[in-house]
Amino acid sequence: MKDCFYQYRKGLYDKLRIINFRAQPVPVMEFAPDEQETPFIQILNMSSRYERDDDVFSQWVTTEIMAVTSHPGPPDDFGSKLVDDLTTIVMQRLISKGVTAADRLKAVSMADFIDNGAHFAGLRYDNTFDGAVTWIRKILTIETLIDEKISGAVYSPLTADNSIITVDNDEITVDAIIYI
Repeated sequence: MKDCFYQYRKGLYDKLRIINFRAQPVPVMEFAPDEQETPFIQILNMSSRYERDDDVFSQWVTTEIMAVTSHPGPPDDFGSKLVDDLTTIVMQRLISKGVTAADRLKAVSMADFIDNGAHFAGLRYDNTFDGAVTWIRKILTIETLIDEKISGAVYSPLTADNSIITVDNDEITVDAIIYI
């Protein structure tokens, strides 16, 4: 079994780094300095738990992604609306039910793993006011089932007929599973 965190974080970064918000690119980072200009997106904590499967190494990965905006003055509806809008863009880019071809395109690409589609797990709101500026944060929690690729083939719950998906030189073929 391999650790998928680096590849998944990198894939999330690749999905999120192309977000433009209010006609400006939004930086995506793992570590944000205190003086970081807003808006920005930060990929925070990750945790995983083993998923019992006799055919493939699988793990449920939980990830927190924070969207941050700020504005001069005390908290008001204006600042909250900004972070709500940015969080919505992040959610629309990552969360899928994983059942259609369009949903599967939201999956994170990784060299050694298959992302079976992120699901919404929760959302938290936080704000601070330092006397001059209000900082507003939304922390999105997503979960995804990640399967380790095994010798070019992997069983994927996205195939309704219990097929093996084989990827070879960007060609995808589907073969029936043979039970021994």
